[in-house]
Amino acid sequence: MSAAEVRSLLCAAADVSDQARDVLLKLYDPTGEALLPIGANIPPNTNADGEQYRLVIKRANYVPQRPQEVKQVVEELNAVAAVVQNVKQIKQRVDDIKQEASEIQHGGLAHTPADDISSHAQTRPAIRRVRQVANLGIEAPLVHNFPPEVTENLKHPTFDVWQWEDSEMVGLVEQMFQEFGLIDEFNIEREKLHRFLQCARSSYNKNPFHNFRHCFCVTQMMYGLLHVTGVHEKLNKMEKLVLLTACIGHDLDHPGFNNAYQINANTELALIYNDVSPLENHHAAVLFTILKSPETNILANLSDADYKEVRKQIIQCILATDMAKHGDILARFKQYSEAGFNFEDPAQRQLLLQVITKCSDISNEVRPKEVSEPWVDSLLEEFFTQSDVEKAQGLPTAPFMDRQKVTKASAQVGFIGFVMIPLFELVAKVLPNMEEPVIQPIRKALDYYKGLLEKQSS
Repeated sequence: MSAAEVRSLLCAAADVSDQARDVLLKLYDPTGEALLPIGANIPPNTNADGEQYRLVIKRANYVPQRPQEVKQVVEELNAVAAVVQNVKQIKQRVDDIKQEASEIQHGGLAHTPADDISSHAQTRPAIRRVRQVANLGIEAPLVHNFPPEVTENLKHPTFDVWQWEDSEMVGLVEQMFQEFGLIDEFNIEREKLHRFLQCARSSYNKNPFHNFRHCFCVTQMMYGLLHVTGVHEKLNKMEKLVLLTACIGHDLDHPGFNNAYQINANTELALIYNDVSPLENHHAAVLFTILKSPETNILANLSDADYKEVRKQIIQCILATDMAKHGDILARFKQYSEAGFNFEDPAQRQLLLQVITKCSDISNEVRPKEVSEPWVDSLLEEFFTQSDVEKAQGLPTAPFMDRQKVTKASAQVGFIGFVMIPLFELVAKVLPNMEEPVIQPIRKALDYYKGLLEKQSS
């Protein structure tokens, strides 16, 4: 169940409306001292005397000046709270949201056992979605019959990602598995692949930027980079499976607020992962929760040794998308490239997979301007929302996310010039044929935004 659904059950138990925005529920252990998260991870308790949870209902007299922003951050954090660990495996989590705690005054106490709630919450959100997908009776073809011009364009960075519905994007990713020969190589049942992709799609939140279409963008760019550079001919099928699966899962259940926010706001994810890449660790955990279900486990027919290796490399690729690791990864890749990249060295091949995933994740400016520019607006919308919330909560804010300090042009000039171009030019020393289809569009985008910036300054 989602955090919101669990909250609704608790509200019903406490006889309060779950639509009441001035109500905060806090769940304590039987001692009344330890907070428990209101989410899918509530550990089971019993009806025995002395073992019942304490449900505290608190009401706020403070009316926020920015109700829409406060409402949005609460909804986002509720999404974060739906962490994909089995309830029985998690004993206690801290879920005390700072911005609400400062607004709450002590209210009344209510007591209720959590047996009924925990019995529903045993099914993790991702697995529950799998079962919903499994019961849909989907009759659409598992591999769509796209025209040859579509499947050919899919192999190029110029592919227009905006013209496709979600179901069509799922079909296009299925096409990638098919074209790489992964379905036959790893004996993947087509229905299972379809359900895996549908489950992944439903596990992306409807954020302005970090949503399922972004997932498809990253996956398609990875697929395009492999083709235009010809490196897919040097990679084995297991490595292609790693790249496809990692790109599909690289932002699963993204809450729309970045790692800096998670850490500064002391969110549940930051606590679980000790402030170390909380989002990326969460994305990987959601992915492997989906893959744990027999109904969606596309890795089911791998040997134990191959599964362990694939899992390790997928996790490495997803963790590499944390920009906090950007400098370290570039330094290591530069060392390999300057010494003459060795495709026979497993460590260098693994790092290459991570770098390809990184490139794909930040690749929008490789695309034509009419395809890439809407993504800039979407990302800034997400950034500005976070910055507004951070200001309201008294948290540190990043200048590049502050609507008062950054414009589209200034944001892009800095990012393209200092992040994208150094990364892609370094990769071009190892992968061939990147200049015209990849590097030139990035430079053209930089010139475009520099021109906008000059107009704004004049």
